[in-house]
Amino acid sequence: MYVQKPRINLLTKNKDGYYQLYWSHLKKADKYTVGSMIPALSGLYELYYQDEQKVMNLLNIGSGWRSGLRSQIREDIEPSIYKTDEVKKILEDRTLFVRFSLCDIAENVQDVVWFLNQIYFGDKHNVNDSGRFEKIFVNEFAPDKLHWI
Repeated sequence: MYVQKPRINLLTKNKDGYYQLYWSHLKKADKYTVGSMIPALSGLYELYYQDEQKVMNLLNIGSGWRSGLRSQIREDIEPSIYKTDEVKKILEDRTLFVRFSLCDIAENVQDVVWFLNQIYFGDKHNVNDSGRFEKIFVNEFAPDKLHWI
């Protein structure tokens, strides 16, 4: 069976950027799975928790650059003093899942993270694009059929 590699591709036309975002399969996000199945490479990820009805709820969109996805995701799934009580409770009580996409071009990761934040949260998050394009478009490919865009 052919498995699509999680990655980000960029096509440009005039002053616009067209991204193809290929997600990994969803993986359980506990310290053992993250330590063994998440690469220590750069890219972006989405962290989810599952509620009582088994519905996936987006908790965070993040990126890992210098230290890679593995260490960033491990940090995000650990309750700490820097997290709100609500987030700590989710991290302690809920089953967490993560999916990721690899990319070694920081500006491409920045553009896709900006786009996803705009789609999911509007202007609530202070995330900027790279400034290279007038318009940014993202086409998402998800093997688990979890699509937001």
